[in-house]
Amino acid sequence: MKKIRKQVWLAAGAIIIGGNLYLTFKEDSKADRTEWLHEWDRASTGDVVQSFSTEGVVVPSDEYPIYLDESIGSLKQVLVKEGDAIQPGDSLFEYSSTNIDEEIDRLTAEKEQTQQHISLIDNQLSQLRVLLSQAESKESNRQTSTSTNSTNDHDSNTTIISSGDASTTIENEILQQETEKQKLQEETKKYDKLISSHEAKKSTLIVKSTNEGYVKKVDSSLNNPLLIINSSVPAVEGVFDEKQVQKAAASQRVEVTVDTTAEQFDGALVTVSQYPEEEPSVKRRSLYPFSAQLSGIESSDLYPGLKANVNVITAEALEAVTIPGTSILKSNKKTYVVIMNTQGKLERRLIETDLTVDGIFQVTDGVESGEAIVVHPHELVMKGGPFITPIHAAHVKKKTFNDLSRTDKMKYILIGVLS
Repeated sequence: MKKIRKQVWLAAGAIIIGGNLYLTFKEDSKADRTEWLHEWDRASTGDVVQSFSTEGVVVPSDEYPIYLDESIGSLKQVLVKEGDAIQPGDSLFEYSSTNIDEEIDRLTAEKEQTQQHISLIDNQLSQLRVLLSQAESKESNRQTSTSTNSTNDHDSNTTIISSGDASTTIENEILQQETEKQKLQEETKKYDKLISSHEAKKSTLIVKSTNEGYVKKVDSSLNNPLLIINSSVPAVEGVFDEKQVQKAAASQRVEVTVDTTAEQFDGALVTVSQYPEEEPSVKRRSLYPFSAQLSGIESSDLYPGLKANVNVITAEALEAVTIPGTSILKSNKKTYVVIMNTQGKLERRLIETDLTVDGIFQVTDGVESGEAIVVHPHELVMKGGPFITPIHAAHVKKKTFNDLSRTDKMKYILIGVLS
């Protein structure tokens, strides 16, 4: 009898267990099933940056050729040597003043001749004024004599006319000489201005730098350009390989580091050549030159020749919502994640993604930062329904449990046991 009873209990247990397993794994079963989740995560906010790295070298950002203008004059002396540091306003070279000095001497000589002519006129004017005074005195005497001797009226009239003609002639001559003197004085002022102008040109005979940098080259044979000055502002040059050049474009942001300092320098690509640095050949790999301008650095931080590590940022999303790539499901060219919603159920949700770097995806729509997601949704028995997660003893507070009603305590205990 006991043996029969034992067999009945075993059969009943097997039926119950089998029924539960059937209802649990049946595709369209209406029985409630709970998913056990031991690994999950939350969507977070972070920067997603796509980039690639290459090598480069620090070079001057600009080169300034300085030319000798032979129309100004011949070269007198070069005031710098190769390797000298240059600041704006520093003297570079000096023209000879021979041509200007010769012109000043010529103008000075002409001015002196004009002044001598003026002195001669002054002497003539002095003599003419004496003659005029004498003529006017004689005329006055003649008029006095005529008034006392009325019988000699005819001769007196003739003398007055003659005397009047003489003074008039002298006055006209004085007027002409004064006019000539004024013209010569104006010429003297003109010579003064020309001499001053040429004297001022001497200050321009010393050519000064308008840029900061250092002297790269001085042409000893005096061919143009006479000097080449390199900028002290650093830049970076290098080459991209065939795959890198397809990703690179002017204005993309770059991050540059060198071995001499732990500091990172920011900048941007300025040029990306689409033609290789050497003639294309099937026997060698094509390399494409690039240059990058750096910003916000002191000239002493980097110097030409330093080897540089260049990180080119091809795309980036700052403060983006991110999820791990393992949490993504693909179906019919659509992308999904399984969300652990606030109602305690799994929710399969359609999302849109953009950039991806090292297994981290940027989510542009469908998930908010902080939402809980299933890390390995492919391992789920079902993609919906309720879920439970392991209890973290450190998070359980005795006070919180004691604050629950007796009914709630029993409910949660049974859920934990029966699930």
